[in-house]
Amino acid sequence: MIKLNRIARPPELTAKKKRELTQKFIKEKKSVWAVPYIKNTLFKMSNGKCCFCECKLGEEGKYMHVEHFHHKDGYPNEVVEWSNLLPCCVRCNTNKGIHDTVLDPIIDVTLTDPRDHLILDNYRYKSRSNSQLGRTTIDVIYLNDTDHLVKPRFDIANKAKETLELIIGKAREYKDGVNCSTQRKNIIVNGLKSLLKEAHPNSQFSAIVATAIIHDIDYIEFKDILISLNLWDAELQMIESEVINTSLY
Repeated sequence: MIKLNRIARPPELTAKKKRELTQKFIKEKKSVWAVPYIKNTLFKMSNGKCCFCECKLGEEGKYMHVEHFHHKDGYPNEVVEWSNLLPCCVRCNTNKGIHDTVLDPIIDVTLTDPRDHLILDNYRYKSRSNSQLGRTTIDVIYLNDTDHLVKPRFDIANKAKETLELIIGKAREYKDGVNCSTQRKNIIVNGLKSLLKEAHPNSQFSAIVATAIIHDIDYIEFKDILISLNLWDAELQMIESEVINTSLY
């Protein structure tokens, strides 16, 4: 789970249109929010990911639901209120159900940075500093679903660590003079950039990958090697800053 910046509402969702759609929902109970201009804008806002679990929407049947942070049955006047809409996968949407986020709040990722309330421990979310908001969010969304979330988190983080082990081996050889070719240098530098981009906010489970990589002892050594060889460049620094801001340490 990462912080999302709420982008501007779609221009089609004017005040008049909002009133029309709200009244239509109240009278007919139809899914008035399931229109392309709302769904596409939410999809863009989250980089195509579920706002809660960070799975990629549209993959393997994980189609997008328009999530009403304040549930539509209890708060019908907010069914197309732009600040109340989030992009969500079926699993998270089903788990949240009609939970009342007004009476019993959970994290709204467009308003609250999850890092203030959540940490990762062995690929499972835990409450930071005994945060009630963190605990409630974990329980309501069921963020530690072993089969659907914890195992995929482990798999993707483990793959990233395997890649890190492979390219740091090449970096050590380069440093020791075993292979100092331009090709090897490019493999090392661009390999690390590619790996860090897997922890970029627009990547699946980015918080998981960022947390797994950024404090790994191999990563710390790798960075030190590149700095010592004057290969740590501005682009790497920029990408790393984004990864640090995504990690849950």
